[in-house]
Amino acid sequence: MLQFSWLLLVLVFPLLVAVPTILVIVRNFENPRLSPIPPLVLIVAVSLWCLADAARLAVTGLDAKLALYPGYYLMGTVVVVSLFVFAADYTERSAWLRPSQLGLVTAPLLVSTGLEVANFRSWTIQSATTVTRNGVVVADVTWGPMFYLHHGLAYCFVAGAAFMFLTYETTNRHYRGQVWSIVGALTIPWLLNVAYLTGLTAFNYTSIGFAAALPVGVLMIFRYRILRLIPVARSSVVEEMDTGYLVLDRGDVVVDVNDRAAELLGIDPERLLGYDRGVLESTFPEVAAAFEGDSGFDTISRQEDGEERYYNVETSALGHGDDGTAPDTGSVVLFQDVTAQIEAQRQLRDQKERLEEQNERLEEFASILSHDLRNPLSVADGRLELARDEHDSVHMEKIAEAHERMDDLISDALALARQGQTVLSREPVSLDRVCRSAWENVDTRSATVEIGTDRTVSADDSQLTQLFENLFRNAVEHGGPGVTVTVGEFDEGFFVADDGPGIPEAKRDAVFEKGFTTSESGTGFGLNIVRTIADAHGWETTVTEAETEGARFEFTGVADAADTGVEVDSVADAT
Repeated sequence: MLQFSWLLLVLVFPLLVAVPTILVIVRNFENPRLSPIPPLVLIVAVSLWCLADAARLAVTGLDAKLALYPGYYLMGTVVVVSLFVFAADYTERSAWLRPSQLGLVTAPLLVSTGLEVANFRSWTIQSATTVTRNGVVVADVTWGPMFYLHHGLAYCFVAGAAFMFLTYETTNRHYRGQVWSIVGALTIPWLLNVAYLTGLTAFNYTSIGFAAALPVGVLMIFRYRILRLIPVARSSVVEEMDTGYLVLDRGDVVVDVNDRAAELLGIDPERLLGYDRGVLESTFPEVAAAFEGDSGFDTISRQEDGEERYYNVETSALGHGDDGTAPDTGSVVLFQDVTAQIEAQRQLRDQKERLEEQNERLEEFASILSHDLRNPLSVADGRLELARDEHDSVHMEKIAEAHERMDDLISDALALARQGQTVLSREPVSLDRVCRSAWENVDTRSATVEIGTDRTVSADDSQLTQLFENLFRNAVEHGGPGVTVTVGEFDEGFFVADDGPGIPEAKRDAVFEKGFTTSESGTGFGLNIVRTIADAHGWETTVTEAETEGARFEFTGVADAADTGVEVDSVADAT
């Protein structure tokens, strides 16, 4: 026999909100913030628990009522376990979700549920009769110890879930609304169950409490979108990082924010959550350009405490629609303070400008050396030749040697002035062509060069030519007029060797120092300039003994360049 009560309407009500909520959860299986299984099981279990209670209330026979109790017990167990799992997932306690640990924790509850359903030795229901209260026939049950033991274990799970939520809220205060709505939903059935167990109510309204709490859970899903994006399941790294972080859903509603973004925007984080992009743009108008730009990236500037600060604002879509283009799940916005980087770029630009000015002054100085000093020296040489025709004197020879010495000094000073110029123009350079050109520029007397490489490297053409000129001049100066110079290559770079007397091992490091020379006519700058040019290119310079027992200069770390049509100028006879 059946009966009707207004309580039946309350107990059936969860179906009205559970069905559309379940559909929303199922739709979010592809891009969930949390695992959708725990809340899905929780909602289904609450609905079935309420229906089991409604069926038990609708029948009037005692046997029928008692027959429906096992389903009521089972659904209650599913509710508390799924609630605990949902809390662990929500608050990032992944350790509790391991099968071994979760099984160990739930084992006592599952055993007590089995004993409760079986009513082992009447430990669950000791006696039961039907009574009429307020015109409704209900079961008046005398509960046994298993009933209270099972409830105690279930309370442990509920308390554990509440503890997870409350402690998580203290460290993630931006989501106070989410957490407290969950805790509030848990409080309703818990208070009603306590009232029944303590005898304050004659009817067990626990399932009705869950029926009332279910709309609160639905509110969380739709209001806070906790299943859609990632506003809670995030590590402390996001919260503590210096980059501002915002997440908007596909309706441009803010669903997540860290402290840095809230500080930058000057808006309380709780105020931002749940509001659309209009609030963001009204307080931070510059960010609109990043949203509207095709690249989703823009650099903006703001005045903060009298100082101009720069931020890179970058927006990225979270997932895509069915057509693969339109954002489907929302977007993430990052605000990165790049003031230090921009200031560093400014300093680099200023430094480059100063270097360019310095290079210009050095070039002017080089021009003076090469033209204004050499022109009078050329005139003096010409007059000296005329004087020799008229007067033959040993003093004329000394004057000629002095002029030659002055020309060498001018050449080395010119190279020394130009070595301070940074390598600014790298291009594919043929070693064969540069070597032949450098050999023609040096007074090599009767020396011979053998070029055994057709390698093309990435280098500054002018400075590489200067490097070979100095090496060739050094070989002729120390190896004698009949020295043979060899230019070759190996895997790591190239080398220049001669068959002269070589360089003693103890002096090989010193030869690159400024002013070091073993020749009475040398200036000591030639090899120092060689190393400076190599260093500017990023090459490493070493000096060893050649196979002919002469000197061998090796350059490693040399980058090859693709031959882009650089023509090798042919020199008829480089000897």
